[in-house]
Amino acid sequence: MIKDFFNINLQTLETITMPNGIFLIRWDEVEGGMIYMKYPETLEIPDPVVQQITISHNFTESYIITEEKNWNSVSHYNEGKEITLVLVLSRYDDGNDYLDLLEKFNLEIDKITDEEKLKEHLETMFHISLDAFRTTDEVISKLSNEVALLKTREYDFEVKFQKITSLENLSVKGKILFLLAVNDSLTLDDFEKSVNTSKRWLFSVLETLEKNKIIGFNSRNGAYYLII
Repeated sequence: MIKDFFNINLQTLETITMPNGIFLIRWDEVEGGMIYMKYPETLEIPDPVVQQITISHNFTESYIITEEKNWNSVSHYNEGKEITLVLVLSRYDDGNDYLDLLEKFNLEIDKITDEEKLKEHLETMFHISLDAFRTTDEVISKLSNEVALLKTREYDFEVKFQKITSLENLSVKGKILFLLAVNDSLTLDDFEKSVNTSKRWLFSVLETLEKNKIIGFNSRNGAYYLII
């Protein structure tokens, strides 16, 4: 149902307001900024972001918050190790909330000389960042605004759909196909509520569409669906 698409609750959104991963960048004279280590291994990091973070730090000890359309992170360049530590955040996180934590991570990196220990510590640092996660007022505000926007869009869509399906010059067949285009599936009762026609004619049109393999019927839940 179109309503289900917009039915995102605050609890669901809160589950994605936490760090997504952590990685290290090292400079290569030929390739530029390169991912040296990352956790988890499945973490996807666009190369343009790696280069942008590297250039932004400009090889100086600094903290930088990078917010793009599909990216949010907080990073620190360690001059002594010539490594950039990057904590990847969710879209709702505020990088400022993790600056103190990143500073502690940076101090830990200074103490590590063994590469294997560094890799193990990277994983530990990530899990610490999850434990340290806290939902700030700003994060809650962002989530609330997102939910409010989705609810507004849901209402707008419902009003538009009702207007279209109530048009007298739109055929029963057209109304059925339109309703199935914006809903996963609908029962005969659902159609009766939205399409102003007799039950007999409605069933006849549905039967014809089914015979022509334009729509299908699921006997288990008694619902019709559009065949794609």
